[in-house]
Amino acid sequence: MNLDPKSEPVISRTGEVPAPVKTADGTRRFSSAALLGGAREVEIAHNGMVYRLRETSQGKLILTK
Repeated sequence: MNLDPKSEPVISRTGEVPAPVKTADGTRRFSSAALLGGAREVEIAHNGMVYRLRETSQGKLILTK
């Protein structure tokens, strides 16, 4: 999937995470940089479970329980 760089949210110089960008079909899009905030891994709580979103050394993302 090719993304338009203009539609990719970025973290401001103040470190604030921007609001997501709405795509043409109304889906909210977050940048991985905004989600990870400079870390390699974050935890996401969902329906009483904790998931880990991790960036690999090859720059790919893995979501695990």
